[in-house]
Amino acid sequence: MRIIALAGSPRKRGNTDILVDAFLEGAEEAGAKTSKVRLNDLDINPCQACYACKKTGKCKQKDDMRRLYKKLVKADAWVFATPVYWWGPSAQLKAALDRMFALCWGDNPKKIEGKKAVLITASEDETEKATPHVAGMMRESFAYMKLTPAGELFIRAYKKGEVAKDKEAVKKARELGKKVAKAG
Repeated sequence: MRIIALAGSPRKRGNTDILVDAFLEGAEEAGAKTSKVRLNDLDINPCQACYACKKTGKCKQKDDMRRLYKKLVKADAWVFATPVYWWGPSAQLKAALDRMFALCWGDNPKKIEGKKAVLITASEDETEKATPHVAGMMRESFAYMKLTPAGELFIRAYKKGEVAKDKEAVKKARELGKKVAKAG
């Protein structure tokens, strides 16, 4: 099984990164091949709503999303990891998600249908208050792309890197990684 994690935080070694790394460690322990993409390190333009992708199955923009499309198609599971900003995902994750609209046209749907999707969030506020909107948006996005939900992890952590001290949160991330990898 191949798993790609889209780390949507602008912070290196922040809470989102720590949770993603724990998830991927668990997945690797269960035999998966993993990769992490720090979206903040990529040049991803916002969707222009030109609908060129509806006609051709390809986005006309020439940026790092082109390489990311190829990686997504090759992976069996996609991890969407984001801090919660204003009850939604980070701008980095949202830009990539908007551009995934291109994967819904041409031959692309049959290439991605049934792939597993995981959502991981880190939020300053209690998760019951912070995550309903982002979780709902991501669940609907997964359904639209015909991805198979494979797990969610919502963790409360605000200060940079503080989640590393939360052994239970890190354990949950690692266990979710193992579970997803074992489920194939």
